Amino acid sequence: MPNQPPAPDSLPKYFAEGIPKQDGQTLHELQAWIDDLLAYRQDVDATDIDVDDDESIEAVEESSDGTVVIKKVTCGKDSCKCQQGELHGPYKYTVRRRGDSLEWEYHGPVSDGVE
Repeated sequence: MPNQPPAPDSLPKYFAEGIPKQDGQTLHELQAWIDDLLAYRQDVDATDIDVDDDESIEAVEESSDGTVVIKKVTCGKDSCKCQQGELHGPYKYTVRRRGDSLEWEYHGPVSDGVE
């Protein structure tokens, strides 16, 4: 007889103890809800993405890890050319939902047009 798989170390104790006590139907419902929750967090629509007036979105693409956003930005230096509209970038970010807000993960410059 196979052993019950161990819970991930990162799982809170009350989950690790409570989830195995659930019946099969509840476990399937929980799995479906977790799948929906993951999809919700990773699927950020372009209309949900706000940028500052001094930024420019160049592209938005869906990926399996979140929504990829390519944007150009200002650096904040008063004497920089970006203050006259010649923005820096483009730079790549992955955007995911974190609660009610969006979390931006910076990945660096995009290979072409890099400053």
